[in-house]
Amino acid sequence: MSELHHTLETMGVLQFLFAAAFLVCYTLAIGGFLGPGARAGVLLIGFIAVIGFSAFTDPWVHGVLLTTFAIIGIGLFLGVAWLLKVLFVSAIGEVSAKAAYDDAVSVADEFELDALAPRASTDPATPGAVPESSLGRLLGAEQPTLDQRPS
Repeated sequence: MSELHHTLETMGVLQFLFAAAFLVCYTLAIGGFLGPGARAGVLLIGFIAVIGFSAFTDPWVHGVLLTTFAIIGIGLFLGVAWLLKVLFVSAIGEVSAKAAYDDAVSVADEFELDALAPRASTDPATPGAVPESSLGRLLGAEQPTLDQRPS
């Protein structure tokens, strides 16, 4: 392990760039952010980044080991996050966005904060109007959203 520590201490900028590119590509590929077509391209870029990282690491085996540790670490993180989600959902039940919004509104009514919030308006040109979209109401946006602005 001291050899791996020494390798980490002597890494250059190019190796950091390859490692960062791999980590970004790997997380985008395993997440649900991109569609299946884009995932293949991102995986290819990530694979090229791993090869570049390992090629510029002396010895190259340490680059492969560090990449493997990164993949295992991300897998453990996802496993713990999934386990915590399962435990909390089983303890309190599934909470929808609408239920969370209704709870926030009831708390605002309880503390009479409703007078401080701008009123909802269907006219996006009204200054201080909250858009009718649920996200706008939830965030208390004072500006119209991009799809409601006049062009």
